[in-house]
Amino acid sequence: MTQPQLSFSGDPTGPAYEGWREQFCRKVMGTDFVPIGDGPVHRTITPAILPRLRLSASYGTPMSFVSMGTNDELVVVMSPNSDLSGTMGRRPLNVAAGDLTIGDPSIRGARVSQMAYGNFQTALLPRKALLRACPNAEDLIAQPIPGTRPITSMFLRYYDLAHTHSDKLAPAELDAVSQHLFDLAVLMIGARGDAAEEARMRGLAAARFETLKFDILARLDSPGLSLTGLSAAHRISPRTIQLLFEQAGITYSGFVLEQRLLRAERLLRNPAMRTRKIIEIAQLAGFHDVSYFHRAFRRRFGQTPDDVRKLSGEAG
Repeated sequence: MTQPQLSFSGDPTGPAYEGWREQFCRKVMGTDFVPIGDGPVHRTITPAILPRLRLSASYGTPMSFVSMGTNDELVVVMSPNSDLSGTMGRRPLNVAAGDLTIGDPSIRGARVSQMAYGNFQTALLPRKALLRACPNAEDLIAQPIPGTRPITSMFLRYYDLAHTHSDKLAPAELDAVSQHLFDLAVLMIGARGDAAEEARMRGLAAARFETLKFDILARLDSPGLSLTGLSAAHRISPRTIQLLFEQAGITYSGFVLEQRLLRAERLLRNPAMRTRKIIEIAQLAGFHDVSYFHRAFRRRFGQTPDDVRKLSGEAG
């Protein structure tokens, strides 16, 4: 079976574009892609299929996305660097860059236009499940959801994590990530009563913990990585961060140390890093006290960094 072409770059008036528009946009996505302005069209699309929802991140030239009316899900729509405009039936849609909105793809002709070159992201959510948790969700269609709200920021961070790593997760992990992202969506939209409490208990803490770990891993080599800095970036107290790690059976400082040691060990075994000095490896892993690095490394692996490098070279 031939896989559909996900992305396109070129002339929007030729047969290649019309073929992509018909075979992928209309038939697979259930959406017509209409270029805005003159000149070549560029659109790179990366979908991610999760158990409870479908994500699609794309990047490119200004474009209108027009629903074919064949999809009964509700969709969270966002662009970090472009204003969005359009209509949802009789409702006008005007959303500033960085804010979000809810779209209804069951409305044939519903339109969302990305007005500037940049990102366009969507999360398709099951309508019935969403309305059970957020009975007013359909009232918010085409209304802006401020991107500056803490819960919205949390949803966006977790969206990026889920989209980036979904293809690397085991089925049980993928199911959990999908549930957490759905829980964040219903909290952001406005869950009520027991549904809100359930989403907070199940999804918010887990999503916070995953985004904290992601940020730590991204900044392992930074001397500025600190509990205070993470607290300010995530708008939660240092004690809350410590509790999240303790509930997972590890301390914050223990997690950071373990991840730095694991990174150092991987670097020492990497043939491409054999010309780098041990002190450089230590710094790349986030250690700025070399004596402490040697002591901690030997306690963790039962070997010195030099031993690991030599044994790795002999094995190669």
